[in-house]
Parts: sequence; C-alpha cells; structure tokens
Amino acid sequence: MLNPYLEKRLFALPVQPILVEFDPQRFNETMGQITGLKLPIVSSLPSFGFAALAPVGPAIIKKVNALPGVRMVHANQTKTIFQLPVKADEWFPTTESRKMLEADEAFKQGFNGEAIKIGVCDTGVDVTHPQLQGTEFYSRIMWPAREVLDENGHGSHCCSTAAGKLYNTPLGISVEGVSHSPLVSVKCLGRGIGTGFTSEIIEAMSTCYDKGAQVISMSLGSAECQGGCEICPECRMVSSLTRQGVILVIAAGNSGPEENTIGCPGCSPDALTVAAVDRDGKVASFSSRGGDRFPLKPDVAAPGVNIYSGTARGSFIDLQEADAGFGFAAISGTSMATPHVAGLVALIKQRNPQISTVVIKQRMALRGHAKDYLTGWGIPRWSYF
Repeated sequence: MLNPYLEKRLFALPVQPILVEFDPQRFNETMGQITGLKLPIVSSLPSFGFAALAPVGPAIIKKVNALPGVRMVHANQTKTIFQLPVKADEWFPTTESRKMLEADEAFKQGFNGEAIKIGVCDTGVDVTHPQLQGTEFYSRIMWPAREVLDENGHGSHCCSTAAGKLYNTPLGISVEGVSHSPLVSVKCLGRGIGTGFTSEIIEAMSTCYDKGAQVISMSLGSAECQGGCEICPECRMVSSLTRQGVILVIAAGNSGPEENTIGCPGCSPDALTVAAVDRDGKVASFSSRGGDRFPLKPDVAAPGVNIYSGTARGSFIDLQEADAGFGFAAISGTSMATPHVAGLVALIKQRNPQISTVVIKQRMALRGHAKDYLTGWGIPRWSYF
C-alpha cells in the first residue's frame, strides 16, 4: 500500500524520491524486481526491510507498490537540524549547563558514562577537535558521495555537549560534555545547511545500533509525521530499537510557542522527547509544544539556550560565531537540549544498565513536576534516578 502521506502528494511533483518497505525475508526477490524495472536503488537496509530509490514519477511508484513482497511505499522526506544560530547575549558554557542535570554529582560518585556508548545522528563530527578526539565516525549521506566532514558544525556541537572532553578554550572558558562516554557519530544530515532524508536517518539509527550505541541522540526532524507514528518509518525504527533496549533521545523541535508543534520522530511515544529551557529553567519561546494532538509530549527539558560548546573548526557555525573562538560556538535550539539529556542517560545507564525509556519516564513522573505541554515532567536530574 501507499503511505497515506505519499498518496495525498503522489501527483504534487513530477518525480520524487521514495522509500520502499518490504518483507526482509524477501530481500533478494524484491531487489531483483526493482532492478528489473531498471530503477536505481540508492541505498538499502535489508535487516529492517527498507530501500531508497532515486526520484521516480507517479506511474512508477504505483508499479513499485504492486510488487510482491512490498509492504508499503513511503515518501523519502527531507529532515533538518533543530538549531537556531543566533548571537548569544550571554553564553551558557557546558561546564555550567551540565550542572542543571547534576552531572557533576554523578562524576563525584564515579559515574562518567565511559562504559556506555552514545550514538549521535547528525551532520558529522570534527574528530580532530580537542574535545572529540577518538570519536568513531561514519556517513550515510547518499549524495554527494563520501560526504564525511562536518561542514555545518551542528553535529560536532551536539557531540561536544553529550560527551566532549573537559577543555579550556582560547577565551579562557571551560567546556565539558555531560558525560565522558565513547561516541559514535553517524552523518545523516549534510549538504551544507544540515538536511537529509528519511532513508539516511533510519540508516544512521541502524548504524549506531550496529556499532554498540546504547543511547542515541537525534537533534533533527520534520514538521509532519508521514502517516502517523504507527506507519512512519522513523517512528517505527524508534520503536524497534527501543524494544532492543536502546534509549532514543530526540529533539522536540523549534516551532514554538504554538501548541501541537512536536516534530517527527520526536512525536514517537517510545522516544524520550526533549524541550529546551534557558539557564533559569524557563521554557524557550522557540521550543515546540505538545497539545491535543501530542498529549504525551514533550517528556523532559534541558538547557538549550545560548549553549557554549565545541563545534567543527572552519564549519558554517564556527565562522558565524567567530567571536566565540576558533572551534567553539554559542547556539540555541532543542538540538542543544537533546545531547544534554543523552549524556545524562548514559550516566544513569552506567549505574543501572537495565534501565529503559519506560523506567526513566516513570521516575520523572514521580520526581518531576506535573506533566505539561511545555517541558513535560521538567529537567531530569541525577538524584532522580
């Protein structure tokens, strides 16, 4: 069948990229049939039953949809970063922002996350940055071929916030990630401005899992969840990996202050969805809200305003934030709040390896404030767990 989202837009464009979902047991058969139609397969994920095709027209989409073994044809949606590159009135270094989650107390008790790998699905990473040396890195960008560098800087900033090493910047400002977890960075957003496709996102999630990440941080999304969370490929990947014990920490989005603006896949009921607050704990005006359409979102909140952390040197963000020092930037967004929570979850999981997303939400329901549409249960803290 066609994803309802794609079906409504089938004739909106002459050609469009699609994501084919198939029975994994019939991978060779399905790929053979697609090849028989002389259609270019851009990428495939056999274990989860997905293949991305280059842009094709409505008539071809209908032919693919009718092939034996094909379960559904989805739109290969465009996804973007959730970050606002603005000049900061007052920088909020990660050595300070991490204290709101009581990361310092976890370190004092001997838990720094070093036993828990964090996966970051984003724009890549500057592995030569002093905070990020030793990071594993991969790319799932379909084109341009072999795009690996973090030319945007967003991914490096998120990596630095989640698990960057303690470092004293040239301006004399200390920065440090919430954890010191090993990192695996998978580039699925790129092309300068930080965009990617559904197929690249789910491949990045799969790669993080395959490389042993127990926590996955995703500061990305789109405004619309195609077909709803039960059908959307990304939301279903979130659910699938959650069942494998992975905790997926996902940005709420930057479409506030209106209600019902939670992005996808942050809308997934299995995600730990993160809103942004400032240094006083007040919800950021840009932070996406829940509402009647998203009564359970967001789940938690974390610092996401004027966060000063490392970034890829010579990247777009680095050049835009030149006054922050070479390789550092102060930027805002639920993108910045998300790796704070991912780092804390790694600390918690080091102490309690069996903890799950469900248990984290249960603890927040007990220890946080009454859930609302702005910050969920509020800021998670080490002492809550």
